[in-house]
Amino acid sequence: MKSILRNQNDIEFVKHPKHIEVYKKDLTNNEENGRLSAHYLHIMPGGEIVPHTHEVLEVFYVMSGSGTALVNGERQRAAAGSIIVANAGSEHGLINDGTEIIELYAVFSPGV
Repeated sequence: MKSILRNQNDIEFVKHPKHIEVYKKDLTNNEENGRLSAHYLHIMPGGEIVPHTHEVLEVFYVMSGSGTALVNGERQRAAAGSIIVANAGSEHGLINDGTEIIELYAVFSPGV
């Protein structure tokens, strides 16, 4: 496979079809590299990545903002610098209960 260089500023945000007031940019996908997908997301104030599971590993890195994460069945505070690792089959989610947009980077392996 060939290497890829792209600027995330050239990719438009689109409304996430499954979550509330969540917008995403798909930075790379499973078809491009066969191993992972990477996504840049904005969760608007009052928005939510609703509780869900995957059959793959997902890692969130919160770049800015803060909210309440669902991790191992418990709600915990997640702020800029927090990393959430949701193993396959583990229910997870994130509510923006603050006043600022939550910016986060999410990686799935294998990709979605």
